[in-house]
Amino acid sequence: MYKQELTIIVKSIIASNTVNEQLESAQQLSRFYKKLIKNSHPDDNEILVDGGIALSSSGAADCVDDYIRTVSFIKGIYKAMTKFLDDPLEKKINIVYAGCGPYATLILPLLPLFDKGRISAILIDINASSLESVQNLIPVIGLEEYDLQMIEANAITYKIPKDFNVDLAVSETMHYALTSEPQVAISRNIIKQLSSQAIFIPQEIRIDLAYTFFNYEPYLRVGQNEVKGYKESQPYPYKVFVDRLFTINKEHFNRENHNLKIESAFYMLPTIFENHPDICLFTEITIFEDVELKTGESYITNPYCLVSMYGIKDCSEIKLTYDFCDIPKWFYHLK
Repeated sequence: MYKQELTIIVKSIIASNTVNEQLESAQQLSRFYKKLIKNSHPDDNEILVDGGIALSSSGAADCVDDYIRTVSFIKGIYKAMTKFLDDPLEKKINIVYAGCGPYATLILPLLPLFDKGRISAILIDINASSLESVQNLIPVIGLEEYDLQMIEANAITYKIPKDFNVDLAVSETMHYALTSEPQVAISRNIIKQLSSQAIFIPQEIRIDLAYTFFNYEPYLRVGQNEVKGYKESQPYPYKVFVDRLFTINKEHFNRENHNLKIESAFYMLPTIFENHPDICLFTEITIFEDVELKTGESYITNPYCLVSMYGIKDCSEIKLTYDFCDIPKWFYHLK
């Protein structure tokens, strides 16, 4: 019964087009999970690792309620899985899901849409309670015939088994402007173990620098009624784009050295800045091909204000550093 119900929900997610359709389908998924999980998830098991803060089981469960993010990632992953499984040679697909949380939200709902004999997946989480939750969900939904391995491990250091040739790797463990959570450190570790043919999701994360008025920029707030699509979220008209600071993708980590810091050049600060006094970072994400999350469509793509120019008006240039060796954070240097 639950497998059929989940199939209907995930099909509605994939078919959704308007913001209202996306909201409704993601809410159905959230209600579905909460109906099956009777006990509350612990909120005191956050774990600090060298690369960020791994969310508590409760915090990870709450991510399903970031509706546009949930829908977009499921759509993108479905598109990537279909690309592999449309192969007429009946190819199997090997999946690694790093940071699956207590619901394995981005993979579990998609499984009923595919033949159980063509999918093998390794689900990784550092929290034992999250893995226990997923383990309990699998037989309740009716997915026990799928080849799923539960691995309690730190995804920043996890070594994929040599005989498991990954086709698709997924990790969504991020906060806005790539702060706090270990998305970059996990991506770096997993990507370095992938073949050139493998797909990593998200395919690309872009961080841009701009001068703007932060309070007037659109961003996702708490409350369903304030969720808007990108076309409805108009950016502040006086925003000044400065530069793309960096792009995270497979190519980035395949060519980079072992530095855990990314530094920008120095940028000139405007002498007149009343219309754009804030130095801000903007995030956009390509999940897979044309499936994207734009600024302000999700908590993870909300703009991030680094500093106001009113507090640094005696300086003429600014340089930014992104450091992800411990808890990911941004620093600025003035000149």
